[in-house]
Amino acid sequence: MVRAGHVIVFAHTLDGVSEPPLPSGIRVALATEQDWSALAAVAGQREVSRFRTLLTRGRRCLIAWRDDKPVGYAWLADEIGPDVVLWPLPLELPAVAAYLWNLYVLPAERSNGIGSALANARLRLAREEGFREGWRMVSPSNEPSLRTVRKSASGTRVVGEIRFVQLLGRTYARFTPHSASTAVIS
Repeated sequence: MVRAGHVIVFAHTLDGVSEPPLPSGIRVALATEQDWSALAAVAGQREVSRFRTLLTRGRRCLIAWRDDKPVGYAWLADEIGPDVVLWPLPLELPAVAAYLWNLYVLPAERSNGIGSALANARLRLAREEGFREGWRMVSPSNEPSLRTVRKSASGTRVVGEIRFVQLLGRTYARFTPHSASTAVIS
């Protein structure tokens, strides 16, 4: 029962958030209590139960809708806590940064711009709430998410990498910061 991996930590500058048009037939809105039964078709009832708890703790969820059916969602938090990540992170989130996590789009709806629409809406929400940056983590093997990172905001930089090993239910993680001179992506 050993698993190892790593993620890249990105910081989006929120003053450079683009506002592209939404894909045809898509709207993005903050989740409300009335949305959970519809979202269960996308995320499953067990996840929706966890989503309700996250919402009561002040986490915000954006849902992408096609007509009256959810086709994706994304989360934003003021801080990183044990309700947001599965293992303790070896870095602190700056007070000026919102944490962006768990962006998901139904497989049948991928490559249609919905992930980018959710990512941009989440960045705009973070900016509206007074944050200057949005931090997120992406596995270097997750090419669709890396494309979304590149499309989401100008001035995005690589903060560093977290390498982790999970051994018998325990996780050990190490953060390695990136050099500021090589960290901006375009």
